[in-house]
Amino acid sequence: MADGGYDAAQAAAASQSGNAVGGGCAECHTGNWIHVRYEYTEGDPVTDAVYVVQTPNDGAAGGSVIAEGVISIGPDAEHNYVHVDLGDHSGPVEVFVFDDPTEPAPYEEPQPVEDEAGWLSRAANAVMSGAEWTWDVAQGDFNEDMSTGQIITNAVVTAVPGIDQIADARDLIANGKALIWDRRYTELVVWVGVFACLIGLVPSLGSLAKGVIKLVWRNAGEVGKILIYINKALHKTGMKINGYRFLKELADELPGNVGTVTQKFNSFLDSCLRKLPSWGGAQLRESIEHVRGMANSMFPRVADEIQQRLLRGLANFASRAWRVVPGQGIIVRRSMQATRQAYDSWQDTMRRVGFDKTALEAGAEPIDASARRFFDDIEELSARWAEEFLNDPNLPKYLREQAEASPEFFRARLATFGKKPRYETFAPGDSLYRVVDNADGHTGGFWSKSMPPDDEAVWRARDAVLNDWNEAGAFIRAELPPPPAGFVGEIAPQDLDLKYPGKMLRGGGEQVWLPGPREGPVSKDQVKDYWHTAWNDRAPTPPSRATLRAGSPNECDL
Repeated sequence: MADGGYDAAQAAAASQSGNAVGGGCAECHTGNWIHVRYEYTEGDPVTDAVYVVQTPNDGAAGGSVIAEGVISIGPDAEHNYVHVDLGDHSGPVEVFVFDDPTEPAPYEEPQPVEDEAGWLSRAANAVMSGAEWTWDVAQGDFNEDMSTGQIITNAVVTAVPGIDQIADARDLIANGKALIWDRRYTELVVWVGVFACLIGLVPSLGSLAKGVIKLVWRNAGEVGKILIYINKALHKTGMKINGYRFLKELADELPGNVGTVTQKFNSFLDSCLRKLPSWGGAQLRESIEHVRGMANSMFPRVADEIQQRLLRGLANFASRAWRVVPGQGIIVRRSMQATRQAYDSWQDTMRRVGFDKTALEAGAEPIDASARRFFDDIEELSARWAEEFLNDPNLPKYLREQAEASPEFFRARLATFGKKPRYETFAPGDSLYRVVDNADGHTGGFWSKSMPPDDEAVWRARDAVLNDWNEAGAFIRAELPPPPAGFVGEIAPQDLDLKYPGKMLRGGGEQVWLPGPREGPVSKDQVKDYWHTAWNDRAPTPPSRATLRAGSPNECDL
């Protein structure tokens, strides 16, 4: 349908709703409004997703925000739609959603803000006291396995700590110690910790910005949960903060606040200088001044990285935007099947929460006579293959060096093949795939030329992968070389006898083994895509389509 026909159809549908008809809140339906509903394919409502209404922007997030909120329609609710007042806006709008149906924890009222200078001074005193701090304990929210709600709760409740609450400044203390005492100048996460603490002292951003920065640094995929907590939980406290607009403004304002953060950091360092201990003072003074100099380059870098993560999270986790005209109701239907989508970084949803590593592997089967013979013979076979490769004059130099550097390791890896593998060299731009369960999964040596299948049982059986080895919540694509060459061949069966006597994973698929250094043959920079595996039930299921109808005052939450 041409654009003019589409607009005419929407206008006709809107005109059917009329104004101030009986039922519902008639007076509330005399202005400009739309109704929004978000549901599963079978019609049940999706609760606690964030909606955003914006000026038209060609179906993508990024228009001027008119309204936003949480779609809180439970299965037993008397209403089917959320009413959205458009104010003075009378033309078409676009609606999109962030899908994260998570019930937020209740919030407490924030504590009163205490003077900033005293807080910085006490933090400096703690850093310079020479106390034995343990980094893993002291760095606070950056290290602890805290939920999204707990981190934002901490950010809002603590605000700027009160008198003698130096423990509430633990992040600044820990990161200050890491820079001044431990000289961890080049670790970006330390500078992020300092930046987050000090940005919380900027009145227009406040302590909520600190919590948001922690979360998006941990994982940009937390954006949906952040919006739920801000738009629903904070509103219960009377703090009417618009989450989507806050995140957009935070991203926009971060670079402009680098100077303010640097100034506050210099005040903190000045306090540290005034509290230099009598012993080792010269070295600490040198360290403090070195940190001061590095701040001029590190803080802009931190601000840029956080800004990019915020913008990436807002872009990646919003649905497409659907066009609606005032007086209409829109039903956004959520797909029940995960849509395979590539990301440019590891996502928290790629972890398989609750995965049972002790369970019998999906795809396991009884050991047969052929597999038993293979298990008996593989040690001798792999030793023979290793000798043949080393005697092969055409073996690529890189593979020969790896084999000669660790002969026993070389033979052990050859034993993972069901038949003697072949060696191959890689051309620029060649891609390999690897199923992973953490952000450092690229360091492993076993890869594949193809994406994994959609069935976990098929994948585990074919690739002979134990639960202990890999939770398999995601897979990655990397571009080669390096390394310049690898071994390719059939995957051997895997005996499960230690846990499940008489059981095995058949193998038979094709694997690519990339010999390499201890830190792994593939660098993180070579990883181009991150994907959820098809069997990962935490994979995002973005809305797939929407339907429009004439709105009615009887259907909404007014």
